[in-house]
Amino acid sequence: MSSDPLNPATSLLARDRVRRAQTLSMSPAERLAAMQRLLARSRALLERNPDGLAHFRARNFAARAVGRKVTMDADDS
Repeated sequence: MSSDPLNPATSLLARDRVRRAQTLSMSPAERLAAMQRLLARSRALLERNPDGLAHFRARNFAARAVGRKVTMDADDS
């Protein structure tokens, strides 16, 4: 990696180091609470977009389908 400050990879590595250090300094309960907040924000974002939520559900159920082929059509919701 280059030490060029304008290189996005350099910035991302620095950001990841900081986030990793922050996460390691948290207790298990704090990490669980942070994950619950992330899931709640993700769910709220999906629920604000009905088409996005329908697409997510179709992909999720298709990925979990066992022994059956699931296709997505424009009419699926």
